[in-house]
Amino acid sequence: MADKMVLLVFSGTIDRLVGMSVLVSGAVALDMDVDIYLMLWGAYAFKKENIGKDMEISEHQTLAEKLKSGMEKAGLKPWFESMKALKEMGNVKVHACGAAAKTWDATLENMDFVDDIVGASELVSALAEAKVALFI
Repeated sequence: MADKMVLLVFSGTIDRLVGMSVLVSGAVALDMDVDIYLMLWGAYAFKKENIGKDMEISEHQTLAEKLKSGMEKAGLKPWFESMKALKEMGNVKVHACGAAAKTWDATLENMDFVDDIVGASELVSALAEAKVALFI
């Protein structure tokens, strides 16, 4: 059985979602299984109607343009483009928290990349079993 990385994604800001995709990329390169659990703002960001919108950053708002140009210069793709490729390349599963999904009227049909909607006990169980567990 491959090692597993679990990411608990609470934030939906562009800087943190790019960070998420970079971490997933590293795990896929190491042939790890990856489970991403979306809570509150993470679930909001994965709704089809929101992808590519609401592209705020979490810190230093005055540096938003510099961050954007720096990420482009570094060759970092938007997080949602990376997610598409990473799900095709590796064993990457995305799970939405049931409470967060209800909060945003999110369903499997109106979210991108999401494999299922789960309860908190599945998330806690996955965190307990993971070799690497991170909160974003």
